[in-house]
Amino acid sequence: MGIKSFFRKLVLSTEETPDNGYVAADMSLKELIGKTGVAKTPLRPAGTATIDGEPVDVVTLGEFLPAGTTILVTGVEGMRIIVKET
Repeated sequence: MGIKSFFRKLVLSTEETPDNGYVAADMSLKELIGKTGVAKTPLRPAGTATIDGEPVDVVTLGEFLPAGTTILVTGVEGMRIIVKET
């Protein structure tokens, strides 16, 4: 086995493209931190909320909140929008 073929086995040769289903994190989600909204569905702990008139998938840090609860965006981790009750 030559050195070239040895390194080919060590290096990842596939690409993470949108055509293969890979999506980069949306950096504009950070702009939601500090905004308030309303839980559209029960948050157990994940669900949907309306923020700035748009439906957004959100998650609490473990709390279960009923639909209609006013929520505050406390953080964003990748594509996860973290909320808490206000």
